[in-house]
Amino acid sequence: MSSITVNRRVLQKLIPIAIGYLALGIACGILAQQAGLTPLEALGMSVLVFAGSGQFIGIAMMAQGAALVSIGLTIFIVNLRHLLFSSTLMNFFNGRSKNFLIGYAHGITDETFAVNLNAFETETDPRWTCEEALGLNITSCAVWSLSNALGCYAAAYLNPPTELVSYLLIAMFLGIWVNYLTDRKMIITGLVSGLLAILLSQIVPYKLHIVLATLAASGAACYITERHAGGADNVR
Repeated sequence: MSSITVNRRVLQKLIPIAIGYLALGIACGILAQQAGLTPLEALGMSVLVFAGSGQFIGIAMMAQGAALVSIGLTIFIVNLRHLLFSSTLMNFFNGRSKNFLIGYAHGITDETFAVNLNAFETETDPRWTCEEALGLNITSCAVWSLSNALGCYAAAYLNPPTELVSYLLIAMFLGIWVNYLTDRKMIITGLVSGLLAILLSQIVPYKLHIVLATLAASGAACYITERHAGGADNVR
């Protein structure tokens, strides 16, 4: 049976995620308290859902008195991008048990996906393992959940500016994305995806612009890669 590994490498990769999750988790906990949740309920929601954007949206809808079905459907749509994340990572988990895959899939977020994918592709001596990837997911979930509970508990004393909290998420993504700026193709793909997301956000509802922009940019990158590979074969 596979075990969870939390070693020095895992903790090093956890640091940038934890910094962002700590600030955002506290902010999310404050909003949860304002929506009527207790610290224990905020902790439970964070462990079960573990989706930053989904939780922010869910809490906002709860505060407005939305039905549970509407909240669940909205969070499901917002997190459809996780289908792309999990399918991309599947090749690294061949032979793992169903329970292991379920446990790992629960911990997939934008940040853990990016860090684990980069580690699987670049950490070769020694190789980044599935157990370390699971360890990163679980420790990230722990930081996020405890931060939510802390924010909910301390809501009466903390009142951070929302503009600063919003930028922390962007800064965390930029810090993770830098690891992928290895060649011209990756830079162009990232920029195209970002521009498409901005444009589509004006016309596409339910945060689907993120999924559509990712699919379009990834498809274009695959097409360019295949075209160049075909051209190289023709030359030979």
